[in-house]
Amino acid sequence: MKMWRCEVCGYLHEGEEPPDFCPKCGAPKDKFVLLDEEEAQMMVDARNTKEKYKQILERLDQVADLAKEGIELDLDEGCNKIFNQTLASIEDVRKMIKEELAGHAHECIWVKVASDGEWNI
Repeated sequence: MKMWRCEVCGYLHEGEEPPDFCPKCGAPKDKFVLLDEEEAQMMVDARNTKEKYKQILERLDQVADLAKEGIELDLDEGCNKIFNQTLASIEDVRKMIKEELAGHAHECIWVKVASDGEWNI
């Protein structure tokens, strides 16, 4: 499968031919460029990584809710320490993910992969 990128907005299209018009910005077909195999694979890998980050963050939200519920129980000092450390660790992982995404954005990797127009991580 070939991958095409809109030179105007960065939208990615997979198919034998580019679309007649970019569904994101409306640019005509001639504004699409064919990505070479290596760059296309990088875009697929980046899209998959974005999805993994999203899944991790969703699960971290669930774990954070559990830790908060544990803190509310206020069973004993040892349990509270575990629940509070869990919350702190979750924030550390969230920060690492955001920093990693910012680094990729600086390198324009994620910009090229923003085919859905949203990076709400």
